[in-house]
Amino acid sequence: MKQGILGGTFDPPHMGHLILAQEALEQYSLEKVLFVPSRIPPHKIVSEITEFRERSQMLKLAIEGNSCFETADLESRDHPSYTVDMLERVSSHYSRPYFIIGIDSLEEMHTWKQPERVFELAEVVVGTRPGSDPSSVDPAFLGKVRLFSFPGVWISSSDIRKRVKDGRSISYLVPESVESYIMSRGLYGAEKGH
Repeated sequence: MKQGILGGTFDPPHMGHLILAQEALEQYSLEKVLFVPSRIPPHKIVSEITEFRERSQMLKLAIEGNSCFETADLESRDHPSYTVDMLERVSSHYSRPYFIIGIDSLEEMHTWKQPERVFELAEVVVGTRPGSDPSSVDPAFLGKVRLFSFPGVWISSSDIRKRVKDGRSISYLVPESVESYIMSRGLYGAEKGH
């Protein structure tokens, strides 16, 4: 089964994630894309991240209605969530997966644990938005990936969190179901019930 994996903190999941996954699904004729939320992201301060259960629920809401999208809890519960460890586990169950990332992640890949091993375990496919410049990426990495363009919009989870905190709208940045969940749970400083 040709399967894609899109990992991330998803705090919150937004339209950019969904567009990236859909484009990879179509461009590489994938049967499924697994969205894998990080339990303990190694590059982030854990106390500043929304609880895993909340992020996982938002992700389920974001992808409902798309039979080619699934959430998968594949991260360690006790240790930082390193991509290479997750791919080691996954590759024993599935054929070589397509690991989907954005160009911004590829630019930071030199900071990842065992990036060379990631390329051995998965076919790394990298979404580039209009206007993004792959020249800032380590040429050694660039030669090991497949680039694909997607009609990406510049949406970031940190910007969405700030907008909520400031009382600004996040309509059209996240699916309606995710926006409702954020408001009903009072996430990111939202006034509960608004």
